[in-house]
Amino acid sequence: MAQLAPSESRESAGDAGSITARAPVDLAALTHHDDFLLELGEVLGGRASVHPADSLDVALEKLQEARGGQILAIDAREAKDVRADVERACTQNPHAVILLFTAAGAEKSVAAAVKGTRVFTVLPLPIEPDKTSAVLDAALADAAEKAAPRSAPTRSVRQAAEAPRTLRPDEPAAASAEPPSGDGHKRLWLALGAGVVAVAVAAGLFLWPKHHVAAAHPVLQRPVAATAAHRAHFAALPRPDVDTSIVQGRVEDLLVKASRAMFARHFTAPKGDNALVFYRSVLAVDPTNGEARDGLRRVGNVVISRFKDAIRQGHYNAAALALATLQLADPTNRHIHPFGIDLSSAVVNQALSDGHLSTAPALIAQAARRGVPAAQILAWQSELSSLKHHKRTQKLVQQLTRRITAQRLTGSASATSTLARLRTLDPNSSTTANATQAVLGALLNQARQAGLAGHSAVESQAFAAARANGASRAQITAVQEQIQSARTNAVQSRLQRLLEKAHARLDAGELLQPANDSAAHYLNAVAADHPDPATAAAAKQMHRALANALLQRAEAAARNGQHSAAVTDLTDAQQWGASGSALHAATVMVDAPRAPTAAELADVARQLHRTHYVSPSYPVRALTRRISGEVTVQYIVDPTGRPRQLKVIAAKPTMVFDRAALDAIRRWRYAPPRFHGRPVSVPVRTLIRFVLPN
Repeated sequence: MAQLAPSESRESAGDAGSITARAPVDLAALTHHDDFLLELGEVLGGRASVHPADSLDVALEKLQEARGGQILAIDAREAKDVRADVERACTQNPHAVILLFTAAGAEKSVAAAVKGTRVFTVLPLPIEPDKTSAVLDAALADAAEKAAPRSAPTRSVRQAAEAPRTLRPDEPAAASAEPPSGDGHKRLWLALGAGVVAVAVAAGLFLWPKHHVAAAHPVLQRPVAATAAHRAHFAALPRPDVDTSIVQGRVEDLLVKASRAMFARHFTAPKGDNALVFYRSVLAVDPTNGEARDGLRRVGNVVISRFKDAIRQGHYNAAALALATLQLADPTNRHIHPFGIDLSSAVVNQALSDGHLSTAPALIAQAARRGVPAAQILAWQSELSSLKHHKRTQKLVQQLTRRITAQRLTGSASATSTLARLRTLDPNSSTTANATQAVLGALLNQARQAGLAGHSAVESQAFAAARANGASRAQITAVQEQIQSARTNAVQSRLQRLLEKAHARLDAGELLQPANDSAAHYLNAVAADHPDPATAAAAKQMHRALANALLQRAEAAARNGQHSAAVTDLTDAQQWGASGSALHAATVMVDAPRAPTAAELADVARQLHRTHYVSPSYPVRALTRRISGEVTVQYIVDPTGRPRQLKVIAAKPTMVFDRAALDAIRRWRYAPPRFHGRPVSVPVRTLIRFVLPN
């Protein structure tokens, strides 16, 4: 009893407590720059979950959802009022560690702007990997420490599992600790299993001391935990809740209870009432008791069966519980060390298979401490490096794809800049080759579209970028030929449409009008577009058709007495290329003399110009008798301008003023009247009034 009690006391204390481990950390990155997110993720190396945010509200909301440590990284290049943002973040989330990133050279001014706030540090952009990694170590440690008081009490593997129950003899022992289904629980059990292996095989874990390094600016300094070994314990979680209780009682009574528990197959559960507890309680009183030792070996055999079943079924938390129980029941059992290696190997393989790259380094380090062969450790590290490399490559490929979709092909934060980084990271892979072809295809397509749209500057820029990124002369020449061919086809289509419109307007008789929708308008547009010989020949034929239509319209106008319109159409027909014979025939027809119509003579009469006027004499008899009156006289002005065939057609009073009116009109003279340049006789009617003088 004196020999076993100290050991038992230490073991119980270790089981009753929980292993202190750094809480997981979530980092919200407030930025609009993909490059910043990518660089930050590479420097973090999976030590924290990164959540991009395009506004402070979104960033704070993401941190509120975090259960562990919280870091807020602000890209100060985009902040309108960085101090206001910091103060608001401090007010709404006092537990978050705040990092500021700003353009190189602006650190001092930004630090001065936020002086007196809880900003952790100010770092330059682009990110300096070594310097930023050290500061991030400190920030992660600080965030984890702040998260510890807020975290719920650590749960054990047993508490996280279903309630213990009695097993049948043929039932796999691991069933009592099988975790809930789901990817989230699967990741939890992976980490739990790794922690249990660390506890079950090692004597115990200890807290690593924190080291302090200077922050990026002398105004803001925080302690930094900077060792890789410390980070290796990041994935360690509390050990399983193995029942280490010791009950008081007589040895005989305890052995009876242990025998009954074995018969009822209560090997390790329920808590405080199982064979493991009773046999260990016997040994606490009588360390040499053979029955208790034998009973513990039998319990150990049951636990070994549980461990094997759990490993085979992938229930690593149940396997960890079984391994810890085996160590408690039979500390000298030869299976403990190889089982620890098996469990570590299974957990690492599962983590790598599921892509849990953030926890894999800690799990590999734990496996190395458990004694996994160095060759296997090297193989895992190589696979992890390959997976990380692949993940970085895929991030760049996804970023490149998004930028191609958004047509951000050249300049900073573009598809070409992302391709340059991908070539540096993975120069000879098929992924890089495919990405190169995708970028070149996008650039050449941009050049093609710009060329077709007539944007020569954009076309030249796209071709230059394609050459700079490896496009061959043949590729560029092929696109240039496509552009030229498309341009030619477009011109041909446009000319064909113009000819069709001209033909339609010709058929509709819209020869010259309206000005912007006539046969003449569309034929002029064809001529201005530098048509090819075939199109020019078709247009020439339509010119002749337009000229003939104008000649026909001129002849019709001449027949209708519209001499001026006919002359205009003759002139236009000559301009559109009417043949000499057709033009001459139409001109003769238009100029042929003809008798004017009554309407035309009336129009000529309205335009008569009297060149000599004689006032009628007031008859003496009428003047003596104080008689006034009027006379209407009809006559013809002959081609010389003389009045002929005078006739009184109305007089008031009759036969008083007739002679005076006729004598006066006979002496009037007119400019010779003409119709289409030819002299004609024009009928005229005139009213003369005779009014008594005052």
